[in-house]
Amino acid sequence: MRILYLFIVALFSMTIKAQFQADHALEVKRLTNWAPDYLTVTNNWNNMCIEPEAPTLKYLSVITAINGESTKDMDEAEFYNILDNNNSFELSYQTKTNGQNKQFTKHFTKRKGKLLVTKAPPTEMPATISLLSDMDVDFFAINTFDYRLAGDDQLMDKTLMEVFADRLQSKGLKRTTDNPDIYLYITKDVNQKIESMYVPQYKTTTESDGTSVGMGNFLGVRGLSVGGSSGNATTVTQDVGYMRTNVQADAYLEFSILDSRKLNNENAPVIWQLTYSEHCTNEIRLLEMVKRWIGSWALEYPFHESVMSSSVSTWGVFCNNFMQDTTISDIVSGSKAEQMGCKVGDAIKYIKYADNTENSCYFRPGQSFYASQIIPTTVMMQIGKQKYTKGGVTENVSYNYIY
Repeated sequence: MRILYLFIVALFSMTIKAQFQADHALEVKRLTNWAPDYLTVTNNWNNMCIEPEAPTLKYLSVITAINGESTKDMDEAEFYNILDNNNSFELSYQTKTNGQNKQFTKHFTKRKGKLLVTKAPPTEMPATISLLSDMDVDFFAINTFDYRLAGDDQLMDKTLMEVFADRLQSKGLKRTTDNPDIYLYITKDVNQKIESMYVPQYKTTTESDGTSVGMGNFLGVRGLSVGGSSGNATTVTQDVGYMRTNVQADAYLEFSILDSRKLNNENAPVIWQLTYSEHCTNEIRLLEMVKRWIGSWALEYPFHESVMSSSVSTWGVFCNNFMQDTTISDIVSGSKAEQMGCKVGDAIKYIKYADNTENSCYFRPGQSFYASQIIPTTVMMQIGKQKYTKGGVTENVSYNYIY
């Protein structure tokens, strides 16, 4: 058996339990406000665990049946029992695409073993952002949207809404002006107080222009000296003051999604809402901030918190049971691991953790994976090959990085 050294650098938190193999070929949950009658995909490991790859089977696809058995009222344990005890399986599922919930039925084969993954800690909600979601609404039934403009700053509101609309379209919704299911609505307020004042400051320098004459040991008498000096001194004072600008800014933005059927009802029409508020000591450019980072939180729609099991990185390597046998059982065709020359039957000898200051520690098979010496890192992944010449006298080491 050839020896392959894999170096994995994972983004880890000291409080997160380490886990390095995907538990199932895909993960599902029953979500209260997303097709609650069925099971929804919350992680499909980028289609690496199954063949053929299915771009239509993705995050938030709704599984309606597995091997012909309806998932209506099926709990997650029953689903996993069917999934894990069969090398191949058939799924019927719906995926929201361009304003339609399209139906698919496909047959899949699981790859050999379990996918090695590195899990990242969950993303923390910024203190300046809050999300709200109506848990009584089935957002899977919502397919179309439009804008609802009000006030005297409609061009700015429309520009802001287009940023959020891009995120909704990535979820499969479609914009239409013909009886949309929901309306997008924005309210905002930015107050900025900018004061400039001159701060006086002075610098004083003294310049002298003089002559002097002196003689030591006058007339041979030790310790007796005669000398003198004369000249002029000029003092110059310069104004080196400067302008100081003080900024006090308060910003508020509320992006709301309104149920079009409730616009004329007494009931509140808001079914999902993102709120941003912040006090700053620098100038706020709201449009730039929405484009740069605030708008990305609309990807949490229709939830007020992430429903994905984890954020992961992987490179396409499988093991049957990594803790007991580190032999590679399968590799995804075209993956980074295959490009690096990894092959089925290679053995993983150790895993290396390292941070961006090059501090590192190691795990070897048989050791406890989660230990106090594991270093949090900002580098996602490293994979490399280490080769020895016959007899182990010399070595040739090459490293390649995957991000």
